[in-house]
Amino acid sequence: MKYLSVKKAGVIFSTGLLVAVIAIMTGCVKQNFDEPPIHIPHYPGTANAGIDTLVKLYGSHSDTMLITQDIIIKGIVVGNDESGNIYKKIYIQDETGGIDVEIDATNIYTLFKVGQRVFIECKGLYLGLYGGALELGYPYNGSIGRMPSSLASVHIFRDSLPGKKPVPITLDVTSPPFFKYINMLVAIPAVRFQDAGQPFVTGGVTTSRVVNDAEGNALSLDGNSVILYNSSYATFANNLLPQGVGTLQGIFTVFSTKYEFLVRDLNDLVNFVDTGQSVLYQNNFNSSPPDWTIFTPASNKPWAWSSQFTCMLGNGYLGNAPCDTWLISPGLDLTNVTNSILTFSTWTQFVDSGLPLPLEVKISTDYSGSGNPSAATWTPLTCILPAADSKVMTPSGDISLSAYNQKVYVAFRYRSSGVTSGTASKWEVDTFKLTGKKN
Repeated sequence: MKYLSVKKAGVIFSTGLLVAVIAIMTGCVKQNFDEPPIHIPHYPGTANAGIDTLVKLYGSHSDTMLITQDIIIKGIVVGNDESGNIYKKIYIQDETGGIDVEIDATNIYTLFKVGQRVFIECKGLYLGLYGGALELGYPYNGSIGRMPSSLASVHIFRDSLPGKKPVPITLDVTSPPFFKYINMLVAIPAVRFQDAGQPFVTGGVTTSRVVNDAEGNALSLDGNSVILYNSSYATFANNLLPQGVGTLQGIFTVFSTKYEFLVRDLNDLVNFVDTGQSVLYQNNFNSSPPDWTIFTPASNKPWAWSSQFTCMLGNGYLGNAPCDTWLISPGLDLTNVTNSILTFSTWTQFVDSGLPLPLEVKISTDYSGSGNPSAATWTPLTCILPAADSKVMTPSGDISLSAYNQKVYVAFRYRSSGVTSGTASKWEVDTFKLTGKKN
């Protein structure tokens, strides 16, 4: 019994000690941890100029220019180096324009996230052109270069926390000029990539990829080609360019005679859908077409290739008889092709008072491929043609050939009622293209 009493006493002592320890520990621990303070940067000043002020200030300079005025600009970060496709720079823009801000630092995105509002005190910094695009930075070997990071810290200031990601400006490719959008975040809908299915980067080096329109033509803005610029350091360098048609967005810039797109990440490739549509045949008549047939039953004025306008030209004026001449495509095989679409452009000048339709567009399934077309059956195609003497290059619109599932020939038959003024018009045919989905 004495033994049991001692053991019970020990249990009571141990239990009491445990309760005491728990009470002490509980008293030392706070139930609610203090959250770390959030630092919200604030710039105490205000902007006194738009980004376009810098563009106008630089004007037609050809070298670096020191900014001596007390210019303060405000903008939103639209591009940074997070994915590696943009290197040691940020792009900012406001409602007046955009500018490339060169900073000799890496991982800039940790401070300047997309959507961050910034103020830049420009006095003491430099402006210069690189490849035709305006940059804000510091001289390097006689040209514009990156400002040292120590200099950036006393010229570039964040204001507030990053806001919503900026919405790109959608470009209408039929409404030039486009140079005003340099260094801005833009989007172009309905494009495809010539090298779809290939990696963004090949050979481990920076790679440029041609941007086409939805029909597969090389996209041209202000007469300049458009390319997708891909750095070998981009996180998506080994990803494949998407198939199909979609919207391309990113930083719009220029280098020499080419407009460039810098995508910030793969989210800048929006809603690409592979319809399977591809170019089956195309002739822009940049040279005389050896695969086309010209047959002229009447007149010494047949269809001819124009080296001046790089198109096919029909003109019966001053011929030896009223003109009748056929321009016939090579055989276009639509076997096992769906959604076949034909497009072309035509242009006309002068009036033929004796013929309401000097140009007819026809299709045949039984033409032999050479010689006189009168032995074949020809069906008129419904298309858009320019008005008489309009002198406007006019797209035909999409002409569906889905009713055909065999080889076909397309012909442009030009006629004139005479050979003098008022009885002979001039017609041009250009950009002939057939697209479809091969099954």
